[in-house]
Amino acid sequence: MTSVAIASGGGFLAMLGPGELVSLVVESTFFGKFILLVLLVLSVMSWAVFIDKARTLGRIRAGHAAFWEKCESWLDGRARRADLENWCRDNPDLPLANVVVETSGMSQVPAIRRASERVSYLETESLERYLILLSTTVTISPFLGLLGTVWGIMSSFWGMASMQSANLTVVAPGIAEALITTIAGLAAAIPAVIFYNMIVRKIDLVGNEMDRLRTVLEEEAGGGSGAAHAAGRDHVRRPEPHDRESI
Repeated sequence: MTSVAIASGGGFLAMLGPGELVSLVVESTFFGKFILLVLLVLSVMSWAVFIDKARTLGRIRAGHAAFWEKCESWLDGRARRADLENWCRDNPDLPLANVVVETSGMSQVPAIRRASERVSYLETESLERYLILLSTTVTISPFLGLLGTVWGIMSSFWGMASMQSANLTVVAPGIAEALITTIAGLAAAIPAVIFYNMIVRKIDLVGNEMDRLRTVLEEEAGGGSGAAHAAGRDHVRRPEPHDRESI
């Protein structure tokens, strides 16, 4: 009986247009409306966080590409460290620039390492701000949809018991309400998990670049500068091509 009711409700929902779906939401129970409202809020917050982080990370990636050009000019002896530091002070929204500014004037490797790690922690923490909203949406949205599904099926059985009938007119509204909450839960969770994975990947790339720059600064402090040192050092300078992904 339950499988027949669900199949009937699915067919009923498939025949509805946008106007009928809106009417169905309006006519749903208070509990169903509450679940849909919560899912809507979670979905809107997920999109807002994603758009904000995408813009921030895109700006950082573009700025870091320009930074590595300036950094290579300094490492190859075509520019002074002071020129690089002045450029970095003019771009305080770039994590790599903040690493250079924080280590300005330091000549000891341990001091450079501590300062670089401190900046890396702060920058990573700043970039990860509000990601809890995405992870929360990913975690609870499917369960909210499932809760609405169970509630809708319970409403259908209650209607069947009250009307002493199992025809489509009695069970379809409750089943349709159940399916709508399921769809809403998945619609909120699926984009959120994609957004979360993309943003975490981009933040990891920024963290890798800060680690690379710390290594560069430590090498320069430990081995000096100049053409001889440039010929002997490793060439871990710019991001590799796969690190230049655009969000």
